[in-house]
Amino acid sequence: MRENWKTATLIPLLLAFFFLLDGVLTVVFSEYFLEGTKVMTPRLIILVLILMSFYIPRSKMLVYSLLFGLIYDSYYVGILGVYVLLFPLIIYLTEKLKKVLNPNPIVIGMMVIINLSLIETYLYLFYQVLGYTKINWTTFLADRLGPTLLLNLVLFIIVFYPLKKIIERIQGE
Repeated sequence: MRENWKTATLIPLLLAFFFLLDGVLTVVFSEYFLEGTKVMTPRLIILVLILMSFYIPRSKMLVYSLLFGLIYDSYYVGILGVYVLLFPLIIYLTEKLKKVLNPNPIVIGMMVIINLSLIETYLYLFYQVLGYTKINWTTFLADRLGPTLLLNLVLFIIVFYPLKKIIERIQGE
């Protein structure tokens, strides 16, 4: 009973913390994240969702991803449905990949890169169709995707072990 309470309370709080930390990092380090034409976007919430999907059942993770996708859309984007679709999609994709790959830190890091690449590419194409962005594919790859992947890889290296230990402790493993 106690484990259910811890999981039901602490996992959403942890997700909320990293959700807010995404915004705080963007504001505090904006002069570094937005240098010239280069744009680096922290995606800590996605890193946390991917990592949690290794320890928390898929049904719960899909609910959390839908909820936080809706909150992310409402708070950061203003167009409902973008992250509501993307967050559960990365949970689903991670679930499928973890069944065929041995989940160790390197493989999880590669899953993060794959998922972030898919998300950033989808967002680029979505915003291009809507007319919100006019940059070409090459500029997107060099100035947006590359720097974003690099930043998030560094963030992954920083948060992986502490976050893994916190999640394991919450789960009682």
